[in-house]
Amino acid sequence: MTTELEADPNSINGGLADYLGTQKEAILSEWRERVRADKKILATRSLNTAAITNHLPEIFDDLVGTLRRYGSATVAEQTTKNAEEHGSTRQRQGYELSEVLRELMHLRAILIYHLRHFEDLHADFRMAARLFVAITLHRFLDEMAIDATEEFLWSKLSLQEQIHQGRIKW
Repeated sequence: MTTELEADPNSINGGLADYLGTQKEAILSEWRERVRADKKILATRSLNTAAITNHLPEIFDDLVGTLRRYGSATVAEQTTKNAEEHGSTRQRQGYELSEVLRELMHLRAILIYHLRHFEDLHADFRMAARLFVAITLHRFLDEMAIDATEEFLWSKLSLQEQIHQGRIKW
């Protein structure tokens, strides 16, 4: 059995994971505010806070886990599962794909701000370390967007197929 090592808390990955962990509620709250205020995300108008939040806390924890255990197959599997469930749930909630992607756009913007703030607080990290952690964050978000999009489209296709076969009514 292989034990997955966590990043050294004094490393940039460990430090950013710790920092983001302390900012989780503020980031989720800001994200909800941005998503609700975005006039191009119509689906949120009929959803309560829990439905809007959906799987974002788990996805956020996956990001922190990715930073702590970079390259972990276990974390990658959980991230994929949570992203797929997010996409599938959004399809069932009546979202358009562009609305799902706009939500992720807001999450990225908030995380970039926090990454920059973290870098300002830790100027002692060299450029290579900063670049690595920025790439890790963006890759995580890109993979999450891809997984959520694929599942959203598969869910939509499955629903259309079920309607076509008369198993459910539109």
